Amino acid sequence: MPAPELPVPRILAVLGPVLAVLAGSLLAVQSRINGVLGTSLGDPVTAAFTAVVVGLVVVSAAGVLTRRGRNGARRLVDGLRDGGLRWWFLLAGLVGAVFVFAQTRTVETLGVSVLLLAVVVGQSVGGLAVDRWGVGPGGVRLVTGRRVLGTVLVVGAVLVAVSPRLSGAGQGLSVLVLLPLAAGTLMPLQTALNGRIGSAAGTPITPTLTNFLVAAAGLGAVTAVHRAAADPPAWSWAGPWWQWTGGPLGVLAVGAGALLARWIGVLQTSLGVVTGMLVGGLAVDVLMPSPGTVVAPLTVLGTALTLVGLVVTSWPGRAGPGPVGVPGRN
Repeated sequence: MPAPELPVPRILAVLGPVLAVLAGSLLAVQSRINGVLGTSLGDPVTAAFTAVVVGLVVVSAAGVLTRRGRNGARRLVDGLRDGGLRWWFLLAGLVGAVFVFAQTRTVETLGVSVLLLAVVVGQSVGGLAVDRWGVGPGGVRLVTGRRVLGTVLVVGAVLVAVSPRLSGAGQGLSVLVLLPLAAGTLMPLQTALNGRIGSAAGTPITPTLTNFLVAAAGLGAVTAVHRAAADPPAWSWAGPWWQWTGGPLGVLAVGAGALLARWIGVLQTSLGVVTGMLVGGLAVDVLMPSPGTVVAPLTVLGTALTLVGLVVTSWPGRAGPGPVGVPGRN
């Protein structure tokens, strides 16, 4: 039996974007932790696979040991059988693998700031498109002038926030920027598909588990090829204990995204996560700076403008017609 539709309290129109910001902050912290893991292991590809496997162990425990997790798995199977869910919804986890690959492949050439810019611009535009096409569990969400304005503000704010680092990069954008841009554009689709799976399963545990399973399979294959073709250092337990916590933080972020996509829509969820990444990244740079990190005034200003764009986009408007045109809706 498909999971029943749950009523969404009006207060979530306000709390939802806040929770999305918190989820994005977790991703910012996760990025620093996984960076430490990559340095410790001396192989970013193996580090990414290891972080995903640790997260998979955590979410698998939740899926097996809790009644909601087991019921969600059964509803997922039922949804796939009756056609309410398409099998390719499960490929949402590959987007996370693409994002990790974009980081490991391009950050050395483009730098973190250009990578962040490409991902955020892709997320903003991709979220608008996904909501307009009704891919998410909330159905079609109209592209109003206010929502377009908020998206433009977020994109402009990101340009301001990363401009100090862009100016010091010493190199122009190359074709490599297309990879993180594509990853960022696909991330709202991942959020939408996770929301659809979570809506059918009745719990965010199920889409989180499928995401980590598929991401682990994808990164496992890449890691096997990488270690066979290259000569990476031997795997090691060296390093601080907290370098292994990146996977569990990813579990929380993915689960929150799957739940919030149903509550507030893909665009607002994506913009909230973007804001959280910037605010969280700013906090990490201030509290735990890496060598050479400089928090410029323009970075702080751009972060504040991003918050303004999020408020403009997520401010509740007049009630309109319910979702329409949602294929496969249960």
